[in-house]
Amino acid sequence: MKRHLRFIVYIALVFGLLAVFTRLLESPEGEVLSELEFTTYDNVLYTPEELHALTPEQQAAGHIGWDYDYHDKEFSRVRTNIIRLGLTPGKTYGLYTEQLTYASKLWIDGEMMVSMGQVADSAAQTIHRTGPAVVYFTADEETEIVMQRCNFMHAKWNAVRFFLGPQEVITRQVQALFFRVTLTLVILITLGLINVGMFVGMPERKRFLWFSLMSLTSAVHIAAMDPKVIMILLPWLSGEASYRTEGCCLILTLFFLMLFLGDCFGRSFARWADLTGWILMGALFLVFVFVPTIVYTRVSVEMAVAFAGYGVFYCIIVLVRVFRARKELTISQWYLLGGIGIYTLSSVMVILGVGPVHTNQLEIGLLLFELVTTIALAMEFSEVRQAYTRSRRNEEQLRQMNASMAKSQELQENFLALMNHEMRTPLTVIAGYADLSARQLESSDPPDEEVVRNLRLIKQEALRLGRIVEQSEEGSRSAVAAEATEEAEVLPILRDVQDFCRPICEKRGSRIEIDCPDGLSLCCMRDSLLQALYNLVINASRHTDDGVILLEGSKDEDRVILRVTDDGEGMDEETIARAFERGYTRDGRRGLGLALCREIAEWHGGSIRIDRNPGRGITVSMSLPSGGPGRPAGTEETSAELSE
Repeated sequence: MKRHLRFIVYIALVFGLLAVFTRLLESPEGEVLSELEFTTYDNVLYTPEELHALTPEQQAAGHIGWDYDYHDKEFSRVRTNIIRLGLTPGKTYGLYTEQLTYASKLWIDGEMMVSMGQVADSAAQTIHRTGPAVVYFTADEETEIVMQRCNFMHAKWNAVRFFLGPQEVITRQVQALFFRVTLTLVILITLGLINVGMFVGMPERKRFLWFSLMSLTSAVHIAAMDPKVIMILLPWLSGEASYRTEGCCLILTLFFLMLFLGDCFGRSFARWADLTGWILMGALFLVFVFVPTIVYTRVSVEMAVAFAGYGVFYCIIVLVRVFRARKELTISQWYLLGGIGIYTLSSVMVILGVGPVHTNQLEIGLLLFELVTTIALAMEFSEVRQAYTRSRRNEEQLRQMNASMAKSQELQENFLALMNHEMRTPLTVIAGYADLSARQLESSDPPDEEVVRNLRLIKQEALRLGRIVEQSEEGSRSAVAAEATEEAEVLPILRDVQDFCRPICEKRGSRIEIDCPDGLSLCCMRDSLLQALYNLVINASRHTDDGVILLEGSKDEDRVILRVTDDGEGMDEETIARAFERGYTRDGRRGLGLALCREIAEWHGGSIRIDRNPGRGITVSMSLPSGGPGRPAGTEETSAELSE
């Protein structure tokens, strides 16, 4: 409850920032002056001097407004526009446009003010440029604006939109616009580099890489959009290259966004939807790169509709998938959803025309989405780093436990060997002389039956004690184990293993899952069984990246089967054959873990084996008697008498 309350407060704070940014970036704009208000002369390029010398018949060819539908058979590729305005004489005005598209020239009162690209009446001689333009002029009694334009790049015309106003208004408008765009680019690039740094520190988390690439391609896309900051940074870039860059970066941004969302929320839903998106984006990318712009702009609207429709469809699938798994979402995933909601809200505001008209809510929504998502990823980065610290501590603890167990076993084996060596001979002598004395008394007349019976008992107990000594050297810890066993449920044991090993597995991007029925139990040494399962899971995690480690418990007649399955790199046949040998290792470690697992299984009267999975990885299976430890292999009674 506390976590969700903090999430709500955080989202409210973000919305407050949205309102503050909107207010700060609000600025007045000049009067809009559209190219459609100009008088247009199609298929000719007139200078101001030539316009003044037109005959009445030539002047009659001009028209206000124009049909830029590319289906028009008389579609003009070059044109001249003129407009005369009545402004306040002697006052300084500013004229600004976010993009002067194609190749253009602009005169004010006969003075050349702007030359964008190279204007010509043929495609071979035209050089397209596009970018922002701002000019200042002092008005006469009648101000004349003349513009030449040629378009051999698009299938149809885009009308130029000018902002006309007093010098101080246009100056503030231009400054606010470029401040907003510059701030957006700086924030996007900075956040992209921050996520690159987090990816370098944690390369197994691909989502940091996808989000950083999305931020950087989004920055390039915005730079290529109006007011075409990319043309200021790269003035040699052609208008066609700028237009292709804008389209390609949009595709790449959406491509990396899909990879990012898939990595954050999983792509186990509707893989065909992903495949459809890859095909659609790949086809559009190839179109933007190789197809002439004058060709594919004929269907630009249809392409946009198709792509937007797929985007809506994909978002619905993501939301359905997230809604179904809402109880399993982490706090960072909730923050991520909050960021997506903010960006969606800003998009809806733009579509509905809600909010201040002098600001770009879409860019503000994008910035807040980037900020919220980066904060969510930073939280995840911090959580994973903490998990790494816990995993190192747990691994060190496990290593010490293994070393302590190995040392204890070594001391025990040495003690048992010494005890066996020192006790075998006296016990043999005692048994032999007891037997000899009994035979001698039997041959005497009359035999002492009671003494003979006592000697036979001495021999019997000496032989039994000898067998115990011999079994102690061969590993008969089952007698001790039987005294330390307890009835335990398997599912809680597996959950303890999951909790202990989770941080270690998360370090390599893996997770632990459990498949075990309730009520399954066995008689076991709980601590030793935990130690064996710890070793098996840790071994699996060392060879599994971004995978699943499955802990299973099942019943097979009077035995309990415990399995640890991974989808890692697996083992070859030679390694499987020698995996349980003490000291054998492939990675330079001590080679004790699996050997101890085998010994623990045998203490319980069970067995352990390794099988290769059909696809990837291995399965380690422990088969244990449900009723408790029996007599391990190798502890059968010797057939020879100590006296023989």
